[in-house]
Amino acid sequence: MFKALEDAGESELSQVEPVPVGPAVATEVRECRMLSADEVAEIAEEYRRGAGVNELARRYGVHRQTVDRHLERAGVSKRPMTKMTPTRVERAEVLYKQGLSTYEIAEKLGVSGSTVWKALKRAGVRMRDTQGRER
Repeated sequence: MFKALEDAGESELSQVEPVPVGPAVATEVRECRMLSADEVAEIAEEYRRGAGVNELARRYGVHRQTVDRHLERAGVSKRPMTKMTPTRVERAEVLYKQGLSTYEIAEKLGVSGSTVWKALKRAGVRMRDTQGRER
């Protein structure tokens, strides 16, 4: 195709603009990591013992969805995700107003700190900055 454009005397390539890379565009290309059958068995066993999907993904150098697929294929039943029910949000709000951080609350509720932060924000709670001042 490029040869045909050159033969026609046109230089289409010089008119091509570079594509800006935004925050949603991956800038790093990772190789596919193939897990051995032994590694998949280890992942399944570690998950059954309580390891989390994200933890296993980091440990084995794969994406969390890869871990999910291997667990599904191995017939491992997934643990239910802990949701921020209205009762849990109320409890989190009380703990937050007592001065606990979102990460301390998360440990008590069995969820991630970002889950607590988002739930409190959605509930209209004024959030503190890292120095403890309200935003």
